[in-house]
Amino acid sequence: MTWQLFDKEILGNQAQVLVDDQYIIENPGEDLPNIAWFGVYCQKDTDGQYWNPEETDMLNQIEHELIDLAGQHSNGWAVYVRRVISAGKREYFFYFGGDATLAEVLPALKGLHPEYRIEFDVKPDPEWQYYFSWLKEAPNA
Repeated sequence: MTWQLFDKEILGNQAQVLVDDQYIIENPGEDLPNIAWFGVYCQKDTDGQYWNPEETDMLNQIEHELIDLAGQHSNGWAVYVRRVISAGKREYFFYFGGDATLAEVLPALKGLHPEYRIEFDVKPDPEWQYYFSWLKEAPNA
């Protein structure tokens, strides 16, 4: 099982999707019943691209820091499963439970990058319905 990268139209917008299919057979839904979403919004005009090339290094740095912070605040109770990049926005999805404190990632990341609009939301998904719907979209799942 691997990460799959593919293009897809989502809500009328073209997007680049990266999804980890390793949980297709055994998923820790009972232990990780919540899904966290982080949205990172570009600052510069994308001019028809997913992001402005001048922002590449900064967006990659934010992504790296987000994943690191999520790991630090997961206390072993979170998995990173999906990234969606569309024009002007990058979205990251983590399933979590137990002692994970992913809500603490948002202020930490905003503190590192106050110039960026970064958002966070959480929903219950104990059956991992979102995850399995995403896998149906993946060409090789």
